[in-house]
Amino acid sequence: MITKLYFLYKSEHLENKDLNFFWYENKDIAPHLILLTLADSLATSEDKKFFEDIKNFCIYLQNYYLNRYIKEVIDKPLLTGKEIMEILNLKPSPEVGKIKDMLLKAQLEEKIRTKQQAINFIKSLI
Repeated sequence: MITKLYFLYKSEHLENKDLNFFWYENKDIAPHLILLTLADSLATSEDKKFFEDIKNFCIYLQNYYLNRYIKEVIDKPLLTGKEIMEILNLKPSPEVGKIKDMLLKAQLEEKIRTKQQAINFIKSLI
């Protein structure tokens, strides 16, 4: 996973949303992933520059988390399933979960930052 992000970074195709999804999905295990990535690159590559690049990218990932993700990214749903059902007049169904997932994805992409934006977003889906 980290190596994939690293190659996106090297090709200048890495976007904040890629980093946001990485941290959302892996924040509990990220230190382990970083250590495994460093150990793997050290053990399997004879290219010391590659290891240094991976190490520096891991530092970049950590800095992104500390200086941007935890300060600016809203990774908790702005609306509950119950609120979504009330706003859209829906009954409990898998559709509510899909809408909640789409909302969270838009939040991680930093398209939605407030509860009102979340309400407008879900209304636009119906």
